Amino acid sequence: MMKRQNHRKTPRGVATPPPWLGRGLVILTLMAAGALGALPAAASEQEGRKAQDLIRSAMIYNFCKFVEWPDDDTPGDSIVLGLLGEAMSIDDFTSIVGKNVGDIPLTVRRVNSPDELSSCQLLYIGEDQVGQYGDTLATARAESILTISQADNFCSDGGIIQLVERRGKLRFFINARAADEAQLSLSSQLLKVAKIVEGD
Repeated sequence: MMKRQNHRKTPRGVATPPPWLGRGLVILTLMAAGALGALPAAASEQEGRKAQDLIRSAMIYNFCKFVEWPDDDTPGDSIVLGLLGEAMSIDDFTSIVGKNVGDIPLTVRRVNSPDELSSCQLLYIGEDQVGQYGDTLATARAESILTISQADNFCSDGGIIQLVERRGKLRFFINARAADEAQLSLSSQLLKVAKIVEGD
């Protein structure tokens, strides 16, 4: 794993990704960025949504490989992605459930309040939570959880990764300061392919 200076050790039990994986993320990001725009014009709304769900899930899965949690928050038997929001469904993420990050499987579960975040390493916040996630972000920051959302201004509001659709292409922003405050170390490989946003 590529590291900035003073990065923490790779969490125990998470295998160090091979050197080519950084290039793989770049390729994945470019593919994800173009995939939405490549959909046929006649594609149904349902097909478009399914394609977007697959792309979003693939990007989130790859984010897992380029973050280091503090030693005292090392993932245990699984890496847990929590989903917060009325419109969020585990079915939207079935393509990555059970996939390994290193030698640790990724699991997905719904959460209903900040009180349920303690077992999560990542948290995806639905767009219906806009204006309501102040306490959630504060709790996630204290628990060293990587927060992700497609909500407008998410990074500016203190979230760590914001997925952004631009001209039919899915890209992502990163609030590096929010990651630091959560004691999460993001790989330089990830930072290179993101737009860095200053937030609260």
